[in-house]
Amino acid sequence: MTLLHRIGSKPIIAAVRKLSELNAALESKVDNVFFMGGSASEIIPAVTQVRNAGKHSFIHLDLVRGLSSTDKETIEFVADHIRADGIVTPKSHMVKAAKQAGLYGILHLFVIDSLAVDNGLKLIDQLEPDGIEIMPGVIPKVIETYAAATDTIPIIASGLIRTVDEARTALNAGATSLSVSETALWRKSFQDFFPDGI
Repeated sequence: MTLLHRIGSKPIIAAVRKLSELNAALESKVDNVFFMGGSASEIIPAVTQVRNAGKHSFIHLDLVRGLSSTDKETIEFVADHIRADGIVTPKSHMVKAAKQAGLYGILHLFVIDSLAVDNGLKLIDQLEPDGIEIMPGVIPKVIETYAAATDTIPIIASGLIRTVDEARTALNAGATSLSVSETALWRKSFQDFFPDGI
């Protein structure tokens, strides 16, 4: 199954920064969880909980303590021991390694200026990641640029999205889904954002 189909049916991804938030994510409407905190040893049982709840998990390699964000052996550990569905990272070699290991590789792009946009577009062409996470996620112009560049790679807007209006704006700009830490948004569906239809 492509990542687009895995994340495209529901707009919100729970960005779990503290494992104390995990139960709220498990009880919410989300199908996918991005782990953005905790330690490697804590993440293993947490990912099992996510799987047992019928949801999917992705590890932000730069944000989980005890995982190297540069060593390819980390990918093997995530695949064989943590057993997550995929990883999120700004490092292209780690995205490649994830894909080779049968994990989804999501390329994290921090877009701060037009040069970063151009470099990100070039990297996407070369790398062909399974997904693209754009941060900050409240800049419709940037989302539109990436959405126009590819119709097969899902665009995940992330960062600073706190309200229904901000979420709706990002989705209207072309985001496939939104990675948000605002727990109130975890209970929202497409119908909540677009009551009159898209």
